[in-house]
Amino acid sequence: MGVALHIGVSDALEPRLAAATAVRQALEDDDAAPVLALAFATEQYDLPALAGALGHELGSIPWAGCSAAGLIAGEQLLSQGLVVGVLTGGVLAGVGVAGPVSRHPFESGRQAVEDALMSFGAPPPGHRRAVILLPDAFSANGDRVVQGATREAGAGVAWAGGGAGDNLDFVRTAQFAFGHTYQDHVVAVVLEAERPFGVGLQHGWQPYGPPVLATQTRGRAVVDLDFANAFDVYRSIAALRGDEVGRDDFARFAMLHPLGIPGAAGGYAIRDPLSVEVDGGLRFLAEIPDGTLLRMMEGEPDAIIAAAALAATEARERVGGEPAFGLVFDCVSRARLLGPRIQEELTAMHTTLGRQVPMMGCLTFGEVGSFGVSLPQFHNKTAVLLSLPA
Repeated sequence: MGVALHIGVSDALEPRLAAATAVRQALEDDDAAPVLALAFATEQYDLPALAGALGHELGSIPWAGCSAAGLIAGEQLLSQGLVVGVLTGGVLAGVGVAGPVSRHPFESGRQAVEDALMSFGAPPPGHRRAVILLPDAFSANGDRVVQGATREAGAGVAWAGGGAGDNLDFVRTAQFAFGHTYQDHVVAVVLEAERPFGVGLQHGWQPYGPPVLATQTRGRAVVDLDFANAFDVYRSIAALRGDEVGRDDFARFAMLHPLGIPGAAGGYAIRDPLSVEVDGGLRFLAEIPDGTLLRMMEGEPDAIIAAAALAATEARERVGGEPAFGLVFDCVSRARLLGPRIQEELTAMHTTLGRQVPMMGCLTFGEVGSFGVSLPQFHNKTAVLLSLPA
């Protein structure tokens, strides 16, 4: 039986009404037995009440998800509401959750995947697996969570996912698993199928200026670059293009000029700078280890939209046929940068996948994926898309 994804949406703010509306929409179109439900919700809800309502509506169907800054349903972007996707057909699914990621990021990532794999035996010959990771992006070192998950999942796995978040308030996130709401945790969803998963990952940012080393870091802040004050070095690279950057306009400039970590297999993992600290350190959304090589990056809306379309192209080509669905994890900062043109990005992805292909997802705080056959990483300002043949 072919794989299918059925999507339900509600913008009702009362948790029971939202859950009932979205779940019933998602279940009404197919007689096949549901395998898994994915639920993404914005921050306006009483999230524990919403999880309880979803559990009531979904019954025995296993489900997982997280809070997000925005929701994707086809080419629609919701700033408030709930989207539920129900997978049916020839796919197996397992869910795991572990934490606290703030204290044990590596072990939490590993344990969540181990728990999700408990319902699986050794994969039959030719079967493929994918892992969707949904960590608390505010409290965790995202890279360490991904590293722990990779240690447990092994090689030959397709990776996707992204950090749970809120609407850029940086107050709370929620992870959903087993009918409950968690904070400071990571949820892992393992999918197994007879045919290959397709993942596309692109961002559209290009390097400029000289490479620099992170020579002193402090948590999520880079204190020194090339043994000099990080903000001073950042400003000096910007000045090579004639740009003057001050503390007051740093956030505006940095949105268009993140830093990139070059990968061994090509490409750059983007790191999103958020603010300048009192001592001139640069605070990032994700941690950057001492000794990391970095490049200043630049981008503009047309390139960012084209990159999202390329991610959809990669996912479609890698499934080797008609996609059954598209699961999108798109960085919230891309949406903020694009403004109204985020609609163009969603249309570009959906058109490339196929307008008849169900597509859903959310705006994330950091994304999970890999360039080609390289190890998965935690990214910023990136679009990731996961698919499977119909």
